[in-house]
Amino acid sequence: MQLLFRTAHAPVVPTAPAVAAEVRARQLNYYALALAAVLALGTFFRLFHYFHNRSLFIDELFLSINLIKLGFRDLLTGPFMYEQKAPIGYLWAVKLCVTLFGKQEAALRLFPLLCGLGALFGFVPVARHFLRPWGVVVAVGILALSAPCIYHSVEAKQYSTELCAAVLALLLYTRFGAASRVGPLLLWGLLGAGLLLFSFSVIFVLAGIASVVVLDTVLRKEWKRAALACLPGAIWLVGFALQYHFFISKYPQSAWLIDFFRTQNDGFMPVAGPLLGTLKWVAAKFYFLFLHPLGLLLSLDGPLQPLADGPWKHLFKMGFLPAVFTTAGLVLLARRQPLTLALLTLPIGLALAASALAIYPFYERFTLVFAPALALILAYGVQRMLARERRYRLVAAAVAGLVLLPALVNSARQVARPTLIMNAETNRDVLLFVNEHFQPGDAVYVFWNMRQAYEYYQDAYQLKYTAIPGSRVKNGTHNQAEYFQRLLPDFQGLAGKKRLWFIYNDVNRDAIGDFAGRPAWYHRPEFNPSGMLKTYFAQRGRAVLHYQSPREPHPATPHAAELFVLND
Repeated sequence: MQLLFRTAHAPVVPTAPAVAAEVRARQLNYYALALAAVLALGTFFRLFHYFHNRSLFIDELFLSINLIKLGFRDLLTGPFMYEQKAPIGYLWAVKLCVTLFGKQEAALRLFPLLCGLGALFGFVPVARHFLRPWGVVVAVGILALSAPCIYHSVEAKQYSTELCAAVLALLLYTRFGAASRVGPLLLWGLLGAGLLLFSFSVIFVLAGIASVVVLDTVLRKEWKRAALACLPGAIWLVGFALQYHFFISKYPQSAWLIDFFRTQNDGFMPVAGPLLGTLKWVAAKFYFLFLHPLGLLLSLDGPLQPLADGPWKHLFKMGFLPAVFTTAGLVLLARRQPLTLALLTLPIGLALAASALAIYPFYERFTLVFAPALALILAYGVQRMLARERRYRLVAAAVAGLVLLPALVNSARQVARPTLIMNAETNRDVLLFVNEHFQPGDAVYVFWNMRQAYEYYQDAYQLKYTAIPGSRVKNGTHNQAEYFQRLLPDFQGLAGKKRLWFIYNDVNRDAIGDFAGRPAWYHRPEFNPSGMLKTYFAQRGRAVLHYQSPREPHPATPHAAELFVLND
């Protein structure tokens, strides 16, 4: 007989594999959201500073003057004004932007911005090759949130391009590293050689990759494959030799530049002195890598300056966290994946060797090319901690998040207060203020340390005044009186003028090409070069207006303009 009611079914109990699959899916969703969040933040920070469009920094000005005044052929053959140099691929790419979009800052920074965004998103598949999902989030998060990486992405210089080239070199390794046929290896070699047109320093990364790939095949005793593996490296070597012959050799290392990096930035590894001194230098550079390029130390500037003046500043900077995880990453990679460790660290070792020979300064922007490798090593240390502490996963994840917290805070503060960004200057504000208030018949005298700003903005913004450029005559002088006498010919153009605008910078006392700190008398604290001239101009009339930008990040030592009404 047919039943007239439904039977109750027992509840379905998920099997252990089904539960595990659901947990993995949920974790992957969290991972995808976290990765999207850091990529979105990194993109936002870069675009914000690009459209904020700050004044060009002095180093940007030196190169940009060449980019707006020289043609494609001149950029290829040189020489450059202000002793500048950059890879020809970068120069031509930026010159194309200038040709298409004009001479102002946005055009000069467009290609670095594209390279910065390309490095960020291109690093995702690189990180996925070396790391598990949450390690990927940490590694990509470092590049996304690092204030130095963000700054260089919107700097009118080649360093963002060098970071992008380093990421692309690693990306090519993930694609071609296991290749064993001539065709793919030849393509790998040609693509890597193309990167050398855009970056000088990527040769360290390529040399490390070539060495490890060949070493791997030799250790496996795969002799035929080892011979083939030499092909990309040989192409890169030839490419770098051609680059050196046609471009780099035209810009020999100047004695003043070597002296600058040695005395002002401690950029060269000391090898002549005691071993202890060398070890201290290496330890200090290891720590400062977390500041630049990784941006993982909390910046104690602005309202946080009181913390920097106290005895616990290094604790507040939180540098101990990235140091611990990076050390752990180095040790664990040495145990588990020694070839990967060699791949990531050999380029840094080569740069240190070049530094010992005073060929390559190991300092700040010159270490940006190593940021991807450093981020991968640190993230591997975090990843291993998360894998070992399964019972305390939330605590471990919180600690991992603390690694990124200083970078996030630094970058967020620079959005809230853009003058906190590296190398913020307001020279444009001063020059445009004078342009707005200039009257026919006025004289404008630009002190020598603002000449590069005037030369760029006069051309890019079509300033309506033609200034008297201050002479660079301090070298070879022995005292203030002699220096002033050499400046007197500059002031012949003031005859018959009713008003004088004096544009100056109280910070910079070294012209490019000068040995830092020379002559010694000019750098004495009690001597103020621009103050000397303000006193002189006041004797010829009276000061009636002083201007510095309200956005000036250095209010005590500003870029400024002074207006004098001159006597008949």
